[in-house]
Amino acid sequence: MSTATDFVPGDPALMLTVLRSADGNLDHSVLLERILSLFCTDDDGNQVVVEDTPDLRRRIANAISHLEIAGLVHKTSDEKLAITSLGRAMMMAYPMGIDDGVLCSLPAFRNQIYDANAPVVHERHLPNPAYGSGFSAGLGFHRLTENPYPSDCRDHEDWQMGWDEALDQSKREAETLLN
Repeated sequence: MSTATDFVPGDPALMLTVLRSADGNLDHSVLLERILSLFCTDDDGNQVVVEDTPDLRRRIANAISHLEIAGLVHKTSDEKLAITSLGRAMMMAYPMGIDDGVLCSLPAFRNQIYDANAPVVHERHLPNPAYGSGFSAGLGFHRLTENPYPSDCRDHEDWQMGWDEALDQSKREAETLLN
């Protein structure tokens, strides 16, 4: 039997073990003993013993946190885990294990995870007026030399990019009509 200090059981088995421990109102030390008693196999089928590591403890805390967010367990006044009726139902529905994919089917978990990890929406920038003016000038077949901005400023370049984009668009439209 081999050992691995960095190997921990998969999260579905870990969450199911936490859930079963909560069903028995077991404290954290008994929960840790249960998890350490799990035997796992590596890719070659060799048995691997789970060892107590900081990473394992972090993953246990993460599993407990996710199960609490989902409403499957709660902490009692003496800091033990207790299972909820939803937790019992999920344990019966998923006897092979529960992972974050299963938990995402629960609105409480999904909403909490989304709120914590939602993408930040940045303010939309309005188009540069110089670019729009140049684009209009290009569509109106004005010359490049009609750029109204001084050549040493950003607006001059933006006007020119807008004018150039309008010409490119006109060419693409003309090619589409010819084909």
